[in-house]
Amino acid sequence: MKYLILTLLVLCAVAASADKTTRRGLKVTPAKETVVSSDTLDSFVPSPGMIRLSGYDKPLRSTKESIFVTNASRRTLCFIDLEITYFDESGRQMHKRNVKLHVNIPGGETRQLTFPSWDKQRNLYYVKSGKPRTSDGTPYSISAKVIEAAYPRL
Repeated sequence: MKYLILTLLVLCAVAASADKTTRRGLKVTPAKETVVSSDTLDSFVPSPGMIRLSGYDKPLRSTKESIFVTNASRRTLCFIDLEITYFDESGRQMHKRNVKLHVNIPGGETRQLTFPSWDKQRNLYYVKSGKPRTSDGTPYSISAKVIEAAYPRL
């Protein structure tokens, strides 16, 4: 009787153990990024409405900022230069910088762009990102515009 109970317990334990579903020897190969040289680009200053910016976000303690970019043209956008100005609650300028990004945004589509934050101490947060639970942190607002953009040359 003891052997029967012991055998049943061993069989239940074997059946209940998780199956190993991972395969050995698999390696991650990084996606090949298409780098376009500047001599194959049509660089331009976009007219109003050609490229729209929306949905900026940077929570407290975050090391990254993000913004949505909509390409309203028919061609694929491959480079964008953003000028972002940061303001405190009273409207004084805190910082201003240009962010140059290689992108791949097909015509008529929107993509979220993420880039390193200028807030190295991670004690600032964007006012529309929501007030953090802790009381420490300084809110700020931004003004962003597209300085330059580029399409692949036809």
